[in-house]
Amino acid sequence: MSVSTERKSVAEQPMYVVWVLMLVAAVSLLQWGIPTGIYRLVYGVPNINHLFSIPVIEYSNGVFWKGRIWYETMRASPGNLAGKGTLASFDPDKGDVTESKLQVPFPAHGMLAQGDRLWMVSANTVTLIEGESPVEMRPKRLLTRFSEPFLYEDGFAVIDLMARPQPALLVLKNGEWNDLGGIVIPFGFTNAMIEGKRKLISVPSQSSTGPSMMDIKVVNHEGTLHVFVSEGSVVAYRAGLQLAPVSAIAPQNVPGFVDLSDLSEWEVVCSVTSIMGKTGRMGWKAGILNQEPIVIATSAAAGGANLFQGNSLLVYRRQEGGWAKIAEKATPAIFNLLAASAGERVYIAGQSLTQTLRIYRVTPTEILPTGVVLKAPETGFQEPLVRWARIYQWVYWPGLLVLALALSRLMSAYLNSRYQFGLTTVEMASITRRGIARVIDMLVVWIPNYATTYYLGMASQEQVTQNMDKMFDSGPEGMMLNMVWLFVTLILTGMVYLFVNSFLQGWWGITLGKWICGIRTVRTTLRPCGFFRALLRELLIVADTLFGMTLLPVTLTIAFSSFRQRLGDMVADTIVIRKPIVIAKNTENVA
Repeated sequence: MSVSTERKSVAEQPMYVVWVLMLVAAVSLLQWGIPTGIYRLVYGVPNINHLFSIPVIEYSNGVFWKGRIWYETMRASPGNLAGKGTLASFDPDKGDVTESKLQVPFPAHGMLAQGDRLWMVSANTVTLIEGESPVEMRPKRLLTRFSEPFLYEDGFAVIDLMARPQPALLVLKNGEWNDLGGIVIPFGFTNAMIEGKRKLISVPSQSSTGPSMMDIKVVNHEGTLHVFVSEGSVVAYRAGLQLAPVSAIAPQNVPGFVDLSDLSEWEVVCSVTSIMGKTGRMGWKAGILNQEPIVIATSAAAGGANLFQGNSLLVYRRQEGGWAKIAEKATPAIFNLLAASAGERVYIAGQSLTQTLRIYRVTPTEILPTGVVLKAPETGFQEPLVRWARIYQWVYWPGLLVLALALSRLMSAYLNSRYQFGLTTVEMASITRRGIARVIDMLVVWIPNYATTYYLGMASQEQVTQNMDKMFDSGPEGMMLNMVWLFVTLILTGMVYLFVNSFLQGWWGITLGKWICGIRTVRTTLRPCGFFRALLRELLIVADTLFGMTLLPVTLTIAFSSFRQRLGDMVADTIVIRKPIVIAKNTENVA
């Protein structure tokens, strides 16, 4: 037997080669050019400073003001190295983010809402927002470490933690810090069970001789000051801010702090340690819930040995006889803790390692997810790239269809589409039919995979973000089961697709897509190719498409090969033909 195709060779058709290359180049150029043109029309040309900018967000100082939670944001770029940021806000129940045009110093180390006023304080500035433009004040006193701001007798106040010999109460007056004197707080303490009750006990403190590692928060609720102090993993509380007697203050040249506090006046709020026996505290906030003070903390060890509960939100509330934990919520890893309250509403949020912010609402008995998850802001180059990619995906597939149709037309015009083996002549399948058949076959795999990932809440980055709470609520067994289901589904559908399609093509030359498109795979002898050749042909689609990254290699291979074969066809000695197979059986001798 001899093979004859009665065809025009590709090598004998230089114009065909030129037209194919021009067609591929034109379609590729349009696939890139059209999205770029649409992007420029809609969004304009990206600013160079914006392209090289990195978003920096300070959620932890956010406050509830005018029905929204406000925080600072800045885009660090070559054109913004002076530390100027803007104010942004979101509705904690809806999640809509709005960025204002108010320029403020960045970063502020504390924010305070007071009616129609919003205060911001940093080491060398105090900014008041009341109206359309912020008023910036620069007190002569420079702060290094200080508390979050609070109201003291209707005045804007902070506590200077580095003042010696006592941390000093500072109240802003006429744009300058007015020192009202030292305050009484404990230095160096831990907690222990004494007579059946948890109490504070003194321990040596680094703060007494070196830089203060203490954290202090003061909450003003209807004129009553609630003071919280932590050093290490223990948080202590007392009602009222006690000023140090002037006669008890040591001389200013004393290098350390003077501890004047009576620990019996302070209450133990909480103590959080990790499963490794070290400090587990990652941050804490104070607020008011139902007229009572509360402490909100993040912990690296809420549930003992359960690593999936190794990052939790904890809420402690003052009750008769002391403090008690009223709510706990296992969450993904959290940093940049935010807590904001307005009246009876308390919202807490934590920024995860994926940079998303998850919003929760605190009730007297539990922590409830609001369902609001704020996506991480994109870096300067990511934002235009994501927008361009969204436009590109709507151009890419129509471009491939145009390429397939035009290429099929060129092949039929310049090359003979018939293949002859012995006395039998058949019509070879067009690249368009082959492409459509492949898409149909891939949908058979994609649909069950997508359905499974969607059911498990992992079909997209947005869905994973939205369902993270449910995944952690299910505990380690539930999370592992979800991952096993996903893995098994992906493996099984891939294996079923590979072996079923190889079996069908090996015996009958068809897959679902080929059957619908009226084409089939056979050996170059026009006989069934068999299971192993079909399996080899299917496996080599990975090389044909460069691991699924591009269809250009397989397109050019089919266009320039003698029998419209891709790499898998060449290795497996197969071709793809139209049905009916037999066009004519020659009775003459075949040269």
